Amino acid sequence: MLGLMLGMLLISMDRTIISTAIPFITHQFRSTPDIGWYGSAYLLTACAFQPMFGRIFMLYSIKKSYLVSLFLFEAGSLLCATATSSIMLIVGRAIAGFGSAGIITGSFIVVSTAVPLRTRPILMAVVGLMFGAGATIGPLLGGVFTDLVTWRWCFYVNLPIGVATLAVMMLFFHPKAGKHSHRGILERVLDLDIFGNVLLLGSSIMLFLALEYTTQGTPWRSAKIIGLLVGCGIVAILFLVWQWWKGDAALMPPRIMTQRTVSASCGMALMTYAALINLTFFLPIWFQAVRGVSAMQSGVNMIPYFVVNSAFTLGAGIFVSAVGYTTPPAVIGCAIGTVGLGLMTTLKVDTPTVQWAGYQVITSAGFGMAIQQGFTAVQTVLGPDDMAVGTSAVVASQSLGGALFLSVGNSIFQSCLVKATAEHVLKDINVKELIDGGAASFRQLVPDNDLPLMLEVYNKALATVFTISIPLGVLSVVMSCFIEWKSHHREQECESG
Repeated sequence: MLGLMLGMLLISMDRTIISTAIPFITHQFRSTPDIGWYGSAYLLTACAFQPMFGRIFMLYSIKKSYLVSLFLFEAGSLLCATATSSIMLIVGRAIAGFGSAGIITGSFIVVSTAVPLRTRPILMAVVGLMFGAGATIGPLLGGVFTDLVTWRWCFYVNLPIGVATLAVMMLFFHPKAGKHSHRGILERVLDLDIFGNVLLLGSSIMLFLALEYTTQGTPWRSAKIIGLLVGCGIVAILFLVWQWWKGDAALMPPRIMTQRTVSASCGMALMTYAALINLTFFLPIWFQAVRGVSAMQSGVNMIPYFVVNSAFTLGAGIFVSAVGYTTPPAVIGCAIGTVGLGLMTTLKVDTPTVQWAGYQVITSAGFGMAIQQGFTAVQTVLGPDDMAVGTSAVVASQSLGGALFLSVGNSIFQSCLVKATAEHVLKDINVKELIDGGAASFRQLVPDNDLPLMLEVYNKALATVFTISIPLGVLSVVMSCFIEWKSHHREQECESG
């Protein structure tokens, strides 16, 4: 459990620690149009390779698979820390995301194989609590490193924690050999459905390239964007046909993916993470750009969100362990969280602290109750042989939602600023220079007499980004209603019997 907690702390910190550093990274590399890729490159590989890791953990040693994932994550972090360009940073984030796919899936697989189903919700909540703890200290550490040392320490810090995780897992985690351990390495490699993963990755890349090009000013009606979207659709259809043809040997077996609770859990995971990702990345920008605080202070301002989220995640885990049902906290939590998202869209330049802090509390409390329930629900309805694939599907859905809507949010944000120029709201301001300069320095690029108007435009653009989360929150409520009312207590009794 200590090894898993360290691993989840590492992954969680890496997802959020960059949020408060992004304004300074964009200033150094003059790369504000790349904001979406700093998060999406990580989430894209985490999403595309998550299903493959589900099969890897099923076919290979859980311990060795986890350690290889950890090594890849550390290699990506080192590349980010030493990046000399925005492109190098994005590549490092992609490699780190690839490794994180194995760490996240592996953490839940270890819990599912090591503890009884009845107590599993609490232990999963503890792992989730570390995810919340990492998310809590991530923005704060990112601000401290950025203000006092350099943003590069946001990635260097992963190295010692990774070594500690590696030592603990090597010394104290000794799982039993899997039922596929007697099979040859090549035979198991062929069972990974690599071709299916290539199709999934290809479709994802074309989708995100299309979204990225739109943030750089390419119109949606251009041949480049249309071609990428059509290509994405064709390859996605080929992927679905291939999965149907492969059956149980597929990357994402239709028998598992069409199970009601698995489908609902994946849908809820996609919607909740899609709804939250823009809040996590753009709220620090609101603090630094609109409120004019430092990176460190913006991290402090994010603490209410992450602390409350962690507390309600643990509380929901204890509740589910006692009651046995995951559906109530999933539905109620998504509904409360959606209300909080609606309140976040009302932020103004002069919104008092008690309001923006209260909005964070409502949002994080609601989704904190719901966000872990999909994992327990899937493991309640699936057998041991299918658990790894089902769990990886839920994690992949989270990553897909985050990667997709972070790019959408970035596109909307920049479009709002460009639109303000087109409508002559910003008359004497070079918006391209403003965007390229980054959120941390835009105040120095705006004349003092234009600053109040610029703050209003910036605030309106960010509020528009937050608005797209509301329908996603509503859809998360709808999806959570389809999770079966199946008690894991009865499942545990059946296993014991």
